Amino acid sequence: MVNDAKARAERINSEMLDSFDEELELEIDDDRLARLLDDASEHPEPGTLDRRIYFKELFRLQGELVKLQDWVQYKKLKVVVLFEGRDSAGKGGVIKRITQRLNPRVCRVAALPAPNERERTPGISSAT
Repeated sequence: MVNDAKARAERINSEMLDSFDEELELEIDDDRLARLLDDASEHPEPGTLDRRIYFKELFRLQGELVKLQDWVQYKKLKVVVLFEGRDSAGKGGVIKRITQRLNPRVCRVAALPAPNERERTPGISSAT
């Protein structure tokens, strides 16, 4: 059990270090883009959450997801998470952030087809 916890901690740490450089590059690009957009726009973007706080919390929550995944796998359980939203609602980005630290041999992402007419229609009660 101690080896499992140590291996999990090492996996989380190595994943965070691997993506840290990428996040810094994205932050630099985001800062440049934000300055360009502020200069070009009459309506500057309202203040947002500091990226350092965002990524610190993101990494903490992703670590919790890795722990959950290990527990679910250990207990031989299954978990299903459904995301529903309109086109261009940001589902893909959210799903990527959630699953990026999880073990792909255990966590699978499947895109479901759009519901057909029968599935879109609310159920009709047979009570009279």
